[in-house]
Amino acid sequence: MADQYTVGVTAGSAFDLAVEEAVFEGLDVAFRPVDVETTDDLRRELVGVDAVLDRLLTAPYTAEVIAALDGCRAIARCGIGVDHVDLDAATDAGMYVLNVPDYCLEEVSTHALMLALALERDLRRYDASLREGVWEKRLGEARVRRLSTMTVGLVGFGAIARRVADKFRAFGADVVATDPYVDADEMETAGVEKVEFEPLLDRAHVVSVHTPLLDETRGMFDADAFARMREDAYFLNVARGGLHDEAALDAALDSGDIAGAGIDVFADEPADRFDGTTPSFETPLARHENVVLTPHVAWYSGAASDEKRRTAAEGIRAVFEGREPEHAAATPE
Repeated sequence: MADQYTVGVTAGSAFDLAVEEAVFEGLDVAFRPVDVETTDDLRRELVGVDAVLDRLLTAPYTAEVIAALDGCRAIARCGIGVDHVDLDAATDAGMYVLNVPDYCLEEVSTHALMLALALERDLRRYDASLREGVWEKRLGEARVRRLSTMTVGLVGFGAIARRVADKFRAFGADVVATDPYVDADEMETAGVEKVEFEPLLDRAHVVSVHTPLLDETRGMFDADAFARMREDAYFLNVARGGLHDEAALDAALDSGDIAGAGIDVFADEPADRFDGTTPSFETPLARHENVVLTPHVAWYSGAASDEKRRTAAEGIRAVFEGREPEHAAATPE
């Protein structure tokens, strides 16, 4: 008799499961779609599952949650980051923790470019004035520059940052980057100059951060970092909200230490809802005209959404079939 498996799908009741069903075709898999908001929900709703397909980050997988998932063989994150999973606890419990590290390279890199263009071309102000019935160009006040005259600084040089570099270089911009794990020759091959963090802040007209959220990177963009940036520079974050100190960024915008910011991610984000309502959200950054804000959507396209779901499900199938999954952030001891 074939093995039977139960896969818990967080936030699954709001979505169809067609992508996942296609991946598991031929296996006896029962899906358990659950809507969860807290760690208590995770412990209660996912008891007895053989694997978890985490469609949306709703609550952290703490050591206590993992201990409650007795018999669970894998937690598959439909996304890049796994900072909300206690990897050590998962390893000790004999679980795989899987992610999808490359599903939205095009989308996130394009979003970063879009934020920079919107800031440099003053899109937010022009759009707002026209919606108010005002035909106001204020050309004398604009500081619009050609991208071909600008230097873009990338903090982190992984797969997304490399796509960002390609896009800015297509406009003729110079690109510099800092990353302790990538050598200068590799960057040079990509047409990028390797520099240290502080010189990058000194030089770049656009500073875009693309590092994972780790203990050593949390809050790396603090008051000192913003003070060191050029006064005509923009700060972009499409990676993780915890990489920048929001109060320090707010103060830097007030003082004119930097020219503006494009932010897609926040340290404290509300959980998505699937009952037809939308959560409220407040940030002091919203009061600044020289800031463009988006609600953690840089990753999104229809194709990217399907790809991350499919890849995460394929990882779980590999575990069920005794194969090594392709993308494992943690493996059983």
